[in-house]
Amino acid sequence: MGGSELRTRPSLAPRLRDYTRRSDTHIVTRDRGRLHRDYPVRRPHVIYHDRPDLVRHSPRHVHTYRDYHDRLCHRIIWPRYHYPVYYRWGSHWNRHWVHPYYHRKYVFVSLGGWWPSNYTYTRYYWYGHHPYTWYGYYPVPRQVEVGSNNYYTYNYYTQNDNATASSDVLPYGIDAETLAKVRERIDQQQATEPAAQTQADLRFEEGVTSFEAGRYAEAAAAFATAMEMAPQDVILPFAYAQALFASEQFSQAAEVLRIGLQKVSPEEQGVFYPRGLYANDDVLFEQIEQLLDKVESYGFDADLQLLLGYHLLGVGETEYARGPLEQAGQDLRNTQAAKVLLGLLDKMEAAGAEAVGQAPQVQSSPPAAAQAAPVSSATTETSGAAKAQVLKRMDAASNGAEAAPNISVDVNVNTPVEVTTPPPAKKEDDDVQAIQNVGSANPDR
Repeated sequence: MGGSELRTRPSLAPRLRDYTRRSDTHIVTRDRGRLHRDYPVRRPHVIYHDRPDLVRHSPRHVHTYRDYHDRLCHRIIWPRYHYPVYYRWGSHWNRHWVHPYYHRKYVFVSLGGWWPSNYTYTRYYWYGHHPYTWYGYYPVPRQVEVGSNNYYTYNYYTQNDNATASSDVLPYGIDAETLAKVRERIDQQQATEPAAQTQADLRFEEGVTSFEAGRYAEAAAAFATAMEMAPQDVILPFAYAQALFASEQFSQAAEVLRIGLQKVSPEEQGVFYPRGLYANDDVLFEQIEQLLDKVESYGFDADLQLLLGYHLLGVGETEYARGPLEQAGQDLRNTQAAKVLLGLLDKMEAAGAEAVGQAPQVQSSPPAAAQAAPVSSATTETSGAAKAQVLKRMDAASNGAEAAPNISVDVNVNTPVEVTTPPPAKKEDDDVQAIQNVGSANPDR
């Protein structure tokens, strides 16, 4: 393998300047060969080392990590081996146990930071979550030693160095006193081994592998079956909605998304975005651009606006997400779902402002309810041409809204905004019949 290659790539901020009126920032990417990548971003103070080449859909007996001297280490492990991972954003922090024997890759981002602690389903030991923001498919954990204890973090950013890890300082936002409290709480909350494998776990696994291979109809069928087998699971609807979205079954995806958001409580903010279902981020943003095509043709459709707002929120583009969500909220059928997402958006922006030392733009909620995410978590990873194109089009739309202020109030002056029926023309692709039976399967409420 060749040596490290240092590249500087403009972040999304220059493209958003006309919309957000904020200063430019830059992302520095260091490639270590073709397999190991660092993804740093200055504003949210996040650097993670992703190893998607290590993703495998089977148990593993080797745990890969970096010790507190920044040495890459490998350890033979048994199924019961586990370690705590610490996350922080703004004044909020979170930690959870990882069982590397079972762990295959990360699939979900918990946008509010909350995850049901009583879920011992094997499927979520296989395909876990990041709280607050995306840290990659298979990031390499870094060991941090304090006294006789140690824990792990995926954030390589330090207060003394914004590009590489250091052995003599703690990661950004962590001090010894806070770490001691975290360690005490971790000791009190013992790790739990996964429950016995079920058919719902196997159907979810089939959905993940089918989605990763681009077989979205098969993935939707598998997720729908898993939902029928585990109707109490509040996370499965978000995976099912994503498969329908990827198949361009937008109306059905919006319906499933509404069902998932009905179970969200203000205290828990359990909104999950299954970003890790994709094998490549560019595929996700290409699909968001296809959704934009539909929005341009059927801007009066509140389902499309709800989906667009949810996906922009999921990739961290909160400023762009607000407009579509506010428009979706004018439709009675989507009012509650849009309200939930807008409430979460406010908390994400408030926590993001805290993380960069700025005053929040909205009133923060009590700590028990405010498990929040960064303003622009999507900028912590490779943007890609597809993402640039999505945000360029959103920027053009926002500039058009500035030129015609009424557009932000009523995107289709010939159609009353309270109309909830779908438009006369079909907005789905010609393959709608191929998945119609799957999409019509309603999850057990």
